[in-house]
Amino acid sequence: MKKLNKLFIILLCCFGAMSATSCLNNDDNGGIDPELYQTYLTNISGTYYGDNSDWRYQNKIYFYNDTITGSTLSEKIDSIVGITISFSKYDSTFAITNVPGRVLAKEIPDEYKEMREAIDAAPMQTIKGKFIFYSINSYAYYMIYPETVTYEDLNYGGETHDVSIVFWSPVASGVYGYMDKKQVVNLSVYLASVYVDDKKVIDIYNGVDAGKEQAMAQLLFVGTR
Repeated sequence: MKKLNKLFIILLCCFGAMSATSCLNNDDNGGIDPELYQTYLTNISGTYYGDNSDWRYQNKIYFYNDTITGSTLSEKIDSIVGITISFSKYDSTFAITNVPGRVLAKEIPDEYKEMREAIDAAPMQTIKGKFIFYSINSYAYYMIYPETVTYEDLNYGGETHDVSIVFWSPVASGVYGYMDKKQVVNLSVYLASVYVDDKKVIDIYNGVDAGKEQAMAQLLFVGTR
């Protein structure tokens, strides 16, 4: 766990610093050279399966887990392996497959325990969306627009409902580059709210509050190839 926590902190610090730098160094003329944009669009495209022979290059979801004993936020960071991340140069879309329900439902309160448990037991989900590069220098930075994940006909409490997990994504939401000759991508989304039959029933994160609220809502996806 210590290794995972340290890696997570390093990733956050590095990617956060890169994002801040990219904003400061953004092209004053606006936009990215079309040829350069197309080159990076081609380079990022394809599937990232990770490398399970080395823990440093495994594909992972990093997330806050309040059940872990610890006094600081970093000590409560958990991770799950097994996801696959893909990007398409043809329509600028991304997909993250094998996302477990326990990660998506982790901030659902005990008031909705039966719903949370039903999501935990449901099949793995795929998070899809669009991505757009907004700055390219030593790394390529991109914004992502994740789609809602919906569990159709989810049975809990003796009834069947459509339950939707809605995400919020910051402007500086993804980075692509190289680490130790490996191509690395990361994407951050935040659990924002839960809808049941098109009615909002749970607010998780509003995209404004920082600190623990932000950490609890964040899902950081990291992929390598």
